[in-house]
Amino acid sequence: MGYSFPTSWPWVPRNFRKVLLAASFVAGGIPVATFADGGTIRLSETKEAYRISAFTSPNPFRAGPVEISVLVQDADSGDALPDANVKVRVAPRDQSAEVREYLGTADAATNKLFRSAVFELPAPGQWTVEIDIDGSRGTARSSFEVEAADRLPRWVSFWPWFSWPFAAVVLFALHRSFAVNRSTRGR
Repeated sequence: MGYSFPTSWPWVPRNFRKVLLAASFVAGGIPVATFADGGTIRLSETKEAYRISAFTSPNPFRAGPVEISVLVQDADSGDALPDANVKVRVAPRDQSAEVREYLGTADAATNKLFRSAVFELPAPGQWTVEIDIDGSRGTARSSFEVEAADRLPRWVSFWPWFSWPFAAVVLFALHRSFAVNRSTRGR
């Protein structure tokens, strides 16, 4: 028993449906690159006069390029406070001497209500993340722990260079499919 294509697509040629299905399987297996404001929520708590929410990306969190995004809100009203200064400190758990400090900026964030720190996490393992807020309502500090998996294999970052021939083959197959369909309709 084979796969039956949806009949709600009568305007899509049958061969194109197969190509579309194959392309979706290929694209679905490609890991999404990091960086989107948001990601996995790691912290959401009220400290002092602030509501602090922290997100990490990529998912799963791993060594290599990472992003920690912080949304700072007024604890009472829930209004975003884009003027707050955000510092992110990361250190391997049980090795507080190896602290790395990054400034969370709106420039690194897609959503300008967030403050994002984009950096290279050097190694897998347990990491302690501290967030310092300094704004019009005073200062606050919050923290959470996160486990970082091993970094992705190097070839994953090069997949576009290896996959472009596949795209050329797909385009050729589409062209041939449409050409054959036109020639058989003309008879």
